[in-house]
Amino acid sequence: MRHLFLLFILSAVNINISFAQENNQNKAQDFAVIISRIEGQEPISLKEWLNYTKLDYKLKASSEANKSSDVADNELTFFLDENGKEVPFKFNKGTISTQNPSKETLFKMFLISKRLSATLKSNTGKTFSDSDFYKQ
Repeated sequence: MRHLFLLFILSAVNINISFAQENNQNKAQDFAVIISRIEGQEPISLKEWLNYTKLDYKLKASSEANKSSDVADNELTFFLDENGKEVPFKFNKGTISTQNPSKETLFKMFLISKRLSATLKSNTGKTFSDSDFYKQ
Protein backbone atom coordinates (compact mmCIF):
# COMPACT_ATOMS: atom_id res chain seq x y z
CA MET A 1 0.00 0.00 0.00
CA ARG A 2 2.86 2.38 0.81
CA HIS A 3 4.37 1.71 -2.59
CA LEU A 4 1.15 2.65 -4.35
CA PHE A 5 0.87 5.83 -2.31
CA LEU A 6 4.52 6.71 -3.09
CA LEU A 7 3.94 5.98 -6.78
CA PHE A 8 0.85 8.22 -6.74
CA ILE A 9 2.77 11.10 -5.10
CA LEU A 10 5.68 10.80 -7.54
CA SER A 11 3.26 10.79 -10.49
CA ALA A 12 1.52 13.92 -9.19
CA VAL A 13 4.87 15.70 -8.75
CA ASN A 14 5.93 14.69 -12.26
CA ILE A 15 2.67 16.03 -13.74
CA ASN A 16 3.13 19.36 -11.90
CA ILE A 17 6.70 19.68 -13.19
CA SER A 18 5.56 18.97 -16.77
CA PHE A 19 2.75 21.51 -16.45
CA ALA A 20 5.15 24.16 -15.09
CA GLN A 21 7.59 23.55 -17.96
CA GLU A 22 4.76 23.86 -20.50
CA ASN A 23 3.64 27.15 -18.92
CA ASN A 24 7.20 28.50 -19.08
CA GLN A 25 7.41 27.56 -22.77
CA ASN A 26 4.10 29.34 -23.46
CA LYS A 27 5.36 32.48 -21.69
CA ALA A 28 8.57 32.41 -23.76
CA GLN A 29 6.53 32.17 -26.96
CA ASP A 30 4.67 35.33 -26.01
CA PHE A 31 7.79 37.53 -25.68
CA ALA A 32 7.95 40.17 -28.38
CA VAL A 33 9.85 43.41 -28.89
CA ILE A 34 8.62 46.39 -30.86
CA ILE A 35 10.38 49.41 -32.32
CA SER A 36 8.12 52.45 -32.54
CA ARG A 37 8.17 56.17 -32.07
CA ILE A 38 6.55 57.79 -29.08
CA GLU A 39 3.08 59.26 -29.34
CA GLY A 40 3.07 62.68 -30.97
CA GLN A 41 6.00 61.86 -33.27
CA GLU A 42 5.67 60.88 -36.90
CA PRO A 43 5.51 57.05 -37.12
CA ILE A 44 8.32 55.19 -38.88
CA SER A 45 7.46 55.20 -42.56
CA LEU A 46 7.78 52.21 -44.82
CA LYS A 47 10.16 54.24 -46.97
CA GLU A 48 12.41 54.94 -43.95
CA TRP A 49 12.45 51.25 -43.06
CA LEU A 50 13.20 50.12 -46.62
CA ASN A 51 16.00 52.70 -46.94
CA TYR A 52 17.50 51.47 -43.66
CA THR A 53 17.33 47.82 -44.74
CA LYS A 54 19.25 48.64 -47.93
CA LEU A 55 22.15 50.02 -45.85
CA ASP A 56 22.39 47.07 -43.44
CA TYR A 57 24.00 43.97 -44.93
CA LYS A 58 22.60 41.76 -42.13
CA LEU A 59 19.02 42.53 -43.22
CA LYS A 60 17.37 40.92 -46.21
CA ALA A 61 13.92 41.88 -47.49
CA SER A 62 11.45 39.13 -48.29
CA SER A 63 10.41 39.25 -51.93
CA GLU A 64 6.92 37.93 -51.09
CA ALA A 65 6.25 40.76 -48.65
CA ASN A 66 7.60 43.34 -51.09
CA LYS A 67 4.82 42.52 -53.56
CA SER A 68 2.11 43.60 -51.12
CA SER A 69 3.97 46.31 -49.23
CA ASP A 70 2.62 49.21 -51.31
CA VAL A 71 -0.96 48.28 -50.49
CA ALA A 72 -0.76 46.93 -46.94
CA ASP A 73 2.01 49.17 -45.56
CA ASN A 74 3.82 46.12 -44.25
CA GLU A 75 7.12 44.45 -44.93
CA LEU A 76 8.86 41.28 -43.83
CA THR A 77 12.62 41.52 -43.47
CA PHE A 78 15.01 38.88 -42.19
CA PHE A 79 17.95 39.47 -39.87
CA LEU A 80 20.77 36.97 -40.21
CA ASP A 81 21.80 36.18 -36.61
CA GLU A 82 25.08 34.82 -35.24
CA ASN A 83 24.02 31.23 -35.98
CA GLY A 84 23.05 31.96 -39.58
CA LYS A 85 19.35 31.75 -38.69
CA GLU A 86 16.97 34.15 -40.41
CA VAL A 87 14.97 36.06 -37.80
CA PRO A 88 11.84 37.78 -39.16
CA PHE A 89 11.41 41.51 -38.50
CA LYS A 90 7.85 42.57 -39.32
CA PHE A 91 7.13 46.15 -40.33
CA ASN A 92 3.48 47.08 -39.95
CA LYS A 93 2.00 50.57 -39.88
CA GLY A 94 4.97 52.34 -38.32
CA THR A 95 6.25 49.58 -36.04
CA ILE A 96 8.91 46.90 -36.41
CA SER A 97 8.58 43.75 -34.31
CA THR A 98 9.97 40.30 -33.72
CA GLN A 99 9.14 37.35 -31.47
CA ASN A 100 11.40 35.66 -28.90
CA PRO A 101 14.63 37.48 -29.81
CA SER A 102 18.05 36.15 -28.86
CA LYS A 103 20.40 38.55 -27.06
CA GLU A 104 22.06 39.42 -30.37
CA THR A 105 18.70 40.02 -32.06
CA LEU A 106 17.53 42.18 -29.15
CA PHE A 107 20.72 44.26 -29.40
CA LYS A 108 20.24 44.59 -33.18
CA MET A 109 16.68 45.82 -32.62
CA PHE A 110 18.02 48.33 -30.08
CA LEU A 111 20.58 49.64 -32.59
CA ILE A 112 17.87 49.96 -35.25
CA SER A 113 15.65 51.87 -32.83
CA LYS A 114 18.48 54.33 -32.15
CA ARG A 115 19.13 54.83 -35.87
CA LEU A 116 15.42 55.47 -36.54
CA SER A 117 15.02 57.80 -33.51
CA ALA A 118 12.54 55.39 -31.97
CA THR A 119 12.18 53.30 -28.81
CA LEU A 120 12.42 49.57 -28.21
CA LYS A 121 9.78 48.07 -25.93
CA SER A 122 8.76 44.58 -24.99
CA ASN A 123 5.18 43.40 -24.96
CA THR A 124 5.52 43.28 -21.15
CA GLY A 125 5.98 47.07 -21.08
CA LYS A 126 9.76 47.27 -20.55
CA THR A 127 11.47 50.08 -22.45
CA PHE A 128 15.07 49.23 -23.29
CA SER A 129 17.78 51.87 -22.80
CA ASP A 130 21.55 52.17 -23.14
CA SER A 131 22.02 50.82 -19.61
CA ASP A 132 20.44 47.52 -20.67
CA PHE A 133 23.22 46.92 -23.20
CA TYR A 134 26.23 48.97 -22.11
CA LYS A 135 28.09 48.92 -18.80
CA GLN A 136 28.06 52.29 -17.07
